[in-house]
Amino acid sequence: PIRLNERFAHWMATEFDLLYEKEQTEVWGNMGYYWIGRKHALPMSHYVSQLRAKMDDHASRLSNAGWDERKVWGNIYNGRDLEQSREYMAYARPSRVKTICEVGFAGGHSTVAYATANPDATIYSFDDFGKRELTQLAYDALKKTKLDLYLREGDSTVELPKFSAAHPDVYCDVISVDGAHHAHYPDVDLDNFKYLANYPNVVLIDDYHSKDWPAVYEGVANRMKEGSMKIRHVSASSIIFRGKQKQWAIGEYTLLTVVVATMQLERLESLREILKVTTHHPAVQHVVVIWNGEEMPAEVYQLERPPNKSARVTVVHQKVNSLNNRYDPLLPIHTGAVMVVDDDLVISKETIDCAFGAWKRDPSRLYSFGEGRSVTSSGYGYKPGGLPIGDDGTNFLLPRMIFHRKFMSVYFESHNQEVRDYVDSQEAHCDDIAFASVVTKYTRKSIKHIPAPYEDMAKKGLGWNDNRVELRNECAKNIVALLDWTMPAVEVGQC
Repeated sequence: PIRLNERFAHWMATEFDLLYEKEQTEVWGNMGYYWIGRKHALPMSHYVSQLRAKMDDHASRLSNAGWDERKVWGNIYNGRDLEQSREYMAYARPSRVKTICEVGFAGGHSTVAYATANPDATIYSFDDFGKRELTQLAYDALKKTKLDLYLREGDSTVELPKFSAAHPDVYCDVISVDGAHHAHYPDVDLDNFKYLANYPNVVLIDDYHSKDWPAVYEGVANRMKEGSMKIRHVSASSIIFRGKQKQWAIGEYTLLTVVVATMQLERLESLREILKVTTHHPAVQHVVVIWNGEEMPAEVYQLERPPNKSARVTVVHQKVNSLNNRYDPLLPIHTGAVMVVDDDLVISKETIDCAFGAWKRDPSRLYSFGEGRSVTSSGYGYKPGGLPIGDDGTNFLLPRMIFHRKFMSVYFESHNQEVRDYVDSQEAHCDDIAFASVVTKYTRKSIKHIPAPYEDMAKKGLGWNDNRVELRNECAKNIVALLDWTMPAVEVGQC
C-alpha cells in the first residue's frame, strides 16, 4: 500500500476542493466552501503582516489606557498562533463579502482582523459590554478609521432578533459566533443568526470543542440536527490557550424560502395554516406572500412579521395580477432553496423535510410533489388522480415545487420574455408549465418527483374554469413550440 504523507494528502484534498469551488462558482455563483479559507490563507503574508502591525497598534492603545494585553487578548488573535486569524481573514476577504456580523466584540481584536482583510465591508458587532470600559475604548478607537462599524450593546440572544426586525434589508455574508460560551447562549445565537444569513454565507465558530466548550458544540449540533447548518471543516491549533484546546469550525447555513401567491381573501384561512407550518420549520428562513391585485386588503398586510424564533413573513404587493410574479428574481430571497406552493395546500413539517432533504442532495434540478401530467406538442395529458409517475409519457408535475433560486433569474432572462408574455395573456395562467419547461431546458434534466405528503383543498380558483383542459391543451402546444423543447420523462425520487 502507498502511504501518503500529510503534506501531499493536504495538497490532494485542496486540489479536489478547488475543482469543486470552480464548479460551484460557474454553476451557482456559490463559493464552494471546502477549504477555500485555507486556499486563500496561504498567499496572505501581506495581510498577515498588516494584521500584526494593526494588532500591535490596537494593543498599544489599550495598554496605554491601562489594560494589560494578556488579559484582553482576543481568542482569534493571541500573538502566538496566526492560523485562525489567517483563515478567518481569508473568508472575510472576497469582494462578494459586503456585510460581516459578529457576536463577541470584547476588545475588538477579531474586528481588527476582519477590517484588515476587507476594508470595504460593513461590520455589525454585538456585545454585552461585560468589560464596559475596555469595549467602549476599543470601539471608539476602531470607529475613527472604520466608519461603517456598528456596535450594539446588550444580551445578543435578545438583541439579534431586535436588530433583524429593525433592519429587514441587512443580511450577513460572513457570520462570526464568539459570544458567551456557556449555558444557552451559543445555541440561541446560532439559531437567531440563521434569520440574518445571506446566500451564500460562511459561519465562523470559535471554540468548537466537545470537551472544553460543550455549549458551543451542542449549539452547532442542534442546528445540524434540524437541517439548517452544515459544517465544512474543523481546524485545531497546536497551542493550549487559557487552559483550553484552541479549535474552531467553518460552517454555513443551508436554508429555505417559501413563496405563496394569492389573490382571494376566501383563501386567507388556508394561507394562515400554511404560515403556521412554514414559519415554525427550523430550516425556513423566510416566507414571502405575494398579493396579486390593485388593492391589498389590510388582513393580508397584517400577516407580515419579523423573525423571532420563527421565520420572517414579508408581504409583497404586485398590482399587476400575474402568476409569473412568484418566480420574480427580485423577490426578497436570501436562501439557495425556494419552495413554491399554492395557497390552498395543506402541508406539514414532513412535507418540507422531504422536499428540502431531496433538494440539498442535488440542487441542480427541479423537484415537485405534485400530480403527474404530460406536456407535448400534441397537448396536455391529464386524468383524475394524476398520470402514473415513472411512465415515459409523464413529463410534468403540478407546481408544488422546490428549486435553486438561480432558476428564477433563468426564467426572467430576456430571451424568455415571449414565454412570460404568453402566460400572462392565456386564461389558464400556465406559468407552471412555462417555468418547468424553461428550467428543464436550461438544466437538461427532468423534473424529479418526491413523495412529500400534502393535501389539495381544491378551493375554487383558476383550476375551476369550465374550459380548463382545453386551455391547458392550447398552452402546452404553444410553450413547446415557443421553446422548441419537450420536457423529458419525470424521474422518481426519494425524500
